Amino acid sequence: MASGDGLVVRVRPPLGRLTVAQARRLARLALVHGTGVLELSSRANVQLRGIAPGRHAAVLRALAAVGLLDADAGRERRRNLVIDPLCRPQEAVHALGQALQQALDAADDLAGLPAKFGWSVEGAPGRLAGVSADIRLQRTATGWLVQPDGRNHALAVAEADQAVAAGLALARWFAGQAVLRRAQGLRPGRMAAVAAQLQPPPGLDWVETETPAHDEGPAPGAVPGVGWLLGAPLGRLPAVALARLLRALPEQAFLRVTPWRMLLVEDEEEDEDEDEDAEAGADLPRWWAAAGLDSAADWITHAHDPRLRVSACTGAPGCTQALGPTQTLALELAPQVPPGAHLHVTGCAKGCARQAPATVVLRAEGEDEGEGPVYSVVRQGRAGDRAQEQRTLASVRDNPGLLFSKE
Repeated sequence: MASGDGLVVRVRPPLGRLTVAQARRLARLALVHGTGVLELSSRANVQLRGIAPGRHAAVLRALAAVGLLDADAGRERRRNLVIDPLCRPQEAVHALGQALQQALDAADDLAGLPAKFGWSVEGAPGRLAGVSADIRLQRTATGWLVQPDGRNHALAVAEADQAVAAGLALARWFAGQAVLRRAQGLRPGRMAAVAAQLQPPPGLDWVETETPAHDEGPAPGAVPGVGWLLGAPLGRLPAVALARLLRALPEQAFLRVTPWRMLLVEDEEEDEDEDEDAEAGADLPRWWAAAGLDSAADWITHAHDPRLRVSACTGAPGCTQALGPTQTLALELAPQVPPGAHLHVTGCAKGCARQAPATVVLRAEGEDEGEGPVYSVVRQGRAGDRAQEQRTLASVRDNPGLLFSKE
């Protein structure tokens, strides 16, 4: 995708996991061909920014060499899949995710799906509630629920292969609807807009489900039995910081890209030094200091870090659609955001960095002659919602506490 600072190249790690070699290649590509920063997206993808058009082919060849490029664009588009990062690799969630990925890879009859049609596979109710998905597959005590977005009903099945088949049946129905809408000169839309028309596949019935409340995702730190969650401020990770982390990890380690703009370093295999570490009372893994995780500028490692309370898109000048700067302002205001609140700074009404409501949204509206950048203020809403007031950048900086003061 073309942007204000060059091409943006999106990488979808298979099953959301990266080997050390793959992650090292991404860091190198960002340094050599891009801006030197990697972006962790809300759909568990990695983005390289600032790629010159003339270097695009070289970047693709490098990605293909480490298994990070699909055979064709159609397969890459269908593989828009987020797998619960907090499940162990040997759990049923990972196995179903792999089966679904293989099925999507072979499903040439889903070409009619819109580009952003997405899937999620989760191991606990609501864990991925904040992730945009047209079809959700959720592990239960007795099997799986397959739920289309926009309905409070799901299909209940006992086996993983049944869940994959049911999900594909729903996707094929929607692909047909999308083709019809295009033929009528309409946009294909998303599943939520037409889910009320869905009929269950033969042999299955709808069961009622509860709509999980949105949460901000897990806090950085240890995930027992799984690994360590490491946050990147605003989802932006300097390539040099990632490279330092990789040098400290064993070559056989895996990283998971999460939809919460964090990386998860999977737990290492038990080794002969584990008992020594336990006796020493070590709370952190051996590689922590060598990985540079004490550097607060590059990483978020504590639940109380105020930068977890802000989100921001690329903003101007990196995005051609943005009407004002965003990221520097979001980080500047982060200490003013009260615990439990969230500030979203967006360059336009699309709200690419956050689809969920926020306590306060600052939406750039362009320049006011003599006043500089102007921002609309939306309270308890989304980026495109009606604003309650407008404020200049100078007034926001002079009195940031007013954004969260009670009326």
